[in-house]
Amino acid sequence: MLAKEGYFVCKIEGESMNKKIPNHSYCLFKRDYGGSRNGKIVLVESANIQDADFGAGYTVKEYHSKKNIENNQWSHQEIILKPLSYHPNYKDIHLSNDELVNLKVIGIFECIL
Repeated sequence: MLAKEGYFVCKIEGESMNKKIPNHSYCLFKRDYGGSRNGKIVLVESANIQDADFGAGYTVKEYHSKKNIENNQWSHQEIILKPLSYHPNYKDIHLSNDELVNLKVIGIFECIL
């Protein structure tokens, strides 16, 4: 397999996405260049996220956003990162206001390798 610019592989650890991504899976991600991410599985980095399995500031979740639109300008009201797990102990991560400043979408999930 040839490496393709803008793509990278991560090993996913944990059970919070086990409906779509089994624990210990190697997954292909495409670097995020912006645009709509609603409903997509994303790898995000934020100082405001403490992953339940590892305490890290990175997580893979399904992305949903609520936006404020005024005078043809928009801003995020809230971003919700949803786990897709068979285990009910994983809860949505809600980020708003100052918590959104440090949120960075690193990549968009493409497939399990």
